[in-house]
Amino acid sequence: MALSDQLTDLAKRTKQLEDAATAAQAEDRAKLEQQREKLHTKMNAEAQKIQTSAGKAQPDVGSWWKETTTRFEEQRADLRAKMDQRKTERKVDRAQRYADDAEDYAAEMVSWAAYAIDSAEYAVIDAVVARDEAAALVTSGG
Repeated sequence: MALSDQLTDLAKRTKQLEDAATAAQAEDRAKLEQQREKLHTKMNAEAQKIQTSAGKAQPDVGSWWKETTTRFEEQRADLRAKMDQRKTERKVDRAQRYADDAEDYAAEMVSWAAYAIDSAEYAVIDAVVARDEAAALVTSGG
């Protein structure tokens, strides 16, 4: 996928995230749970894709991507296990604790996403500068 296509896709996903956060309060619970399951499946597929592409990247970058993706998937699995446990326990204090954990996790992921976007912007700029430098060297013959 070309860089411009990836940026367009990222913008679209960011808008979807914003819309989901805004609409979450208005939507019914069943619809939100269905949407969450759909995202769960999509995220599993994306994690596999990232880990596969990371294997093709430079060794240190590939290793970092695999470790990061694995950590996120472990956190998400832990949160999902807590959710399943909450469904069986139905105690108010545990439900409140789960809600707090889910909100904290969401805030962490948004912070990480902001960092990832900044890192992506840096990488895009670095790539453009590197390409420009390479073109200048080709033009100057040296």
